[in-house]
This record gives sequence, C-alpha cells and structure tokens, in this order.
Amino acid sequence: MKRTLLVFLFVLCASYAACASSPQDASEMLLSAAERAVLEQNLIHAANLIQEGKTLEASRIYAALSARYPTNRRLALAVARAALAANDAETALPIYDRLLEEDPDNTDLRLEAARAHYAAGNEAEAIRLGRQVLSEYEDRDRLHIRGAVRAGVIYDSNVNQGPPSNNIRLGDWDVQLSDGEGKPSGGAYVRANVDMSYQMSAFGPWWFVGDFGAFWRGNFNEDLNDIDSRTSQWGRVAAGLRYLDGRNTFDIRLKGEIYDYDFENNVTAAGVELRYARVIRPRFYLITDAAFERREYSGSDDRDGNFGRVGAYGRFILGDSGHEFLIGGGYLSASANNNNYGYDGWHALARFSFKLPNGLLISPLVSFSQESYGGPATALETENRRDDRWRMGVELAYALSSAWIIEAAYYYTNVSSTSGLHTFDQHVINLGVARTF
Repeated sequence: MKRTLLVFLFVLCASYAACASSPQDASEMLLSAAERAVLEQNLIHAANLIQEGKTLEASRIYAALSARYPTNRRLALAVARAALAANDAETALPIYDRLLEEDPDNTDLRLEAARAHYAAGNEAEAIRLGRQVLSEYEDRDRLHIRGAVRAGVIYDSNVNQGPPSNNIRLGDWDVQLSDGEGKPSGGAYVRANVDMSYQMSAFGPWWFVGDFGAFWRGNFNEDLNDIDSRTSQWGRVAAGLRYLDGRNTFDIRLKGEIYDYDFENNVTAAGVELRYARVIRPRFYLITDAAFERREYSGSDDRDGNFGRVGAYGRFILGDSGHEFLIGGGYLSASANNNNYGYDGWHALARFSFKLPNGLLISPLVSFSQESYGGPATALETENRRDDRWRMGVELAYALSSAWIIEAAYYYTNVSSTSGLHTFDQHVINLGVARTF
C-alpha cells in the first residue's frame, strides 16, 4: 500500500506538469507595474531553464531575485521547485514547510511537499501528506464550468457581402442587380458561451465535455430589411468525450448548429468534431483537428450536402515573454446536392499573441483560403467558380480585472472570385466588453 501511494504521488504530479498553483502574494501589490513585469519575466525564464535541464543557471537567477524580494511567496515556491529538480531536497523542504504553514489548505502544495519529503528519505511524512492529498482529491468537485458573456457595438462596411456595385460582369454579360451591392451599417451584438467538463473518476483521464453558444447581431441600416439582412443569429450545442493526460489531449464531440445570415435564411448543421493536441516540447504544441457535418438550407435544397475540414497547426511559446505564435492550414471539402455548390479547397493561417504589461493582449492575424467549385456560379457564366479569400486583422483585449475585459478588433476581408457576384471587400470594427466566469 505504501509503494502504491508513493507511485500515485509521482504519477499525479507528472500528469499536471506544474501541479501546485502559485500562492497568493500580497507583497506583490506593493511593487510597481514595471517591477512586477520584471519579476514575472525572470520567473518564466528561470522555469524554462529548469525544463531545459539548466538548473545551475536557474539557481543563479533565483538567488539574485531572493536577495531583492526576500518575502515573495511565488519566488520561494520557484526556488523550492528548482532545488527539488536539482535533487537538493534538504534545501526545498524548509521552504515547503513554511509555505504550508502560511497556506495549509493548498492541496497541490501539499502534494509537492510530499514528494520533497520522499526525496529526502522521510517516507512516513510523505505517506501522511499523500493520504491527505488522496482524500482531498477524491472529495473535490469534478465538474468545471466556465464561460463568457460579450456585448458591444460594431461597424460593418459590407453587411451583405455584396459586390461594390449593382452593375457587374457575369461571363460575357453585363448585369444590373436589384439592390445587391454591398451595404454598410453600424450595429450591436451580444454573444454568450459556456464550456462544461466533468471528470469521470477522481484520478482518471476521461472527461464528459460539452459546450453551448449563442450570438445575436442587429444592424441599424433599415435598407437591409429588403434583403433579409437586418439581423443575424447563431446557436450551437455540443457534447462528447475528452481524454487528457500529461502530454496528450483528445476531444470528440457531436454538435448541432443553426444560423441565419445573408440570403441563406436559416441553415442547420449536425456533425462531429475531433481534436488532438500533443506537447512536443515545453514550448511547442502540435494540434490537429477535423470536422464533418451535414448542412441543410431552408432556402434551397440544391445547397444541402456534406461539409468537412481537416487541419494541422503548430503553437509556439516564444522565449520567456509568454508571447504565442500559431501557424497551420488544412483541407476543405463540400459535396452538395447540386455540384455547382460543392467545392474542394485549402486554407492557411498565422496568428501572433503578444502579452504586454498591465493586462494588455494584442493579436494580429492573417488567413487565406481557396475554394474551387464544381460548376459556374450562375447560368450566365461558363467558367467554374473559384474564390480566393484573404482575411487580415488585429484583436486587442485589456483585462480590467480577472473577470472583466474590454475587447476591440478590426478585420479586413477581400474575396476575389471568378464570378462578379461573389467578389467583394469588407471592413469590420467592433468594440465591446466581456464578463468571464
């Protein structure tokens, strides 16, 4: 039984790479924003050095920081972890004992202390602490719910994604549309999403997962009433299973969606989504995802069909700053009742996320997709339709607190199509607030 318990301690910590959350530290509130930023950067740098096996270099950084911030609890925990990684349990133990005296209800901290006692040869104390951890993990709430509610204002230069003019060229014909050109409008939006996960057993890797989302947008331009684009709505519900261990995450969900936009009236979709992510290195994650769904359009049976995508992406943590870079691409496919609406294509994207001081996050992005259809867009054209779509933008988020966020974004979309009916430019600006929970 003793050996089983000790093995459990190591497995549990390995499953949660940095198993103890950093203790709350009131002393940091006395530091200036610049000092907190410098401390954070040094802690991240030293932690990365430990992951790379450079414990001596990390110890030098911790020694310098300890001399400057002798009462900082986050720093003390980092020093204890570094000592334990260097097999210096005698240095780590007094620090863990002091932190537990100040925060006796911290289960994760007690787990690390148990490992330190075992490394120091104090098997009895390690088992005592381990049994406390087992009891608390079995009793903890295995249901996790998080989400957000967002609301704001929006300006869209081309709500209906129409061509720049009612006079367009379709094949060899000059055609005048009836109220089909792009229409600008201001508006407002509300969005809500909830994610749920439930761990099937106290220490098992399997979870029930689900999510719910809803979106509403209203446009101020009354001319949009004539083309059924004054409002748009979207809703989604999904449920499935997740496998999660120290390096791998696999997620499969069955989902249903309904949305109403442009000239399509309402569109319903039902299908399956899969995602697999693996930690390749401490700063590099490989993500693959796929989705397959059946869509039905209320306005036209010709568009009904099966749609799918498969993609792979790399997520990189850049240096010691915590900045992120995501890059990848994939394959797109649609098989519609009318072959003219079916397509094959591909997409690629790149996105940076820059974490700046004082809770500011800036995320520029760019994406490209190409869709090659099975026939022309209209009866007046002979060339098969092909759309090349560029999308560029930047998103900003400023954290007012742990729950309230101010959000702003700008997006530019350019679609170059072989059909004049589907060629357009679009600029979208939004500003809003989010409440997370």
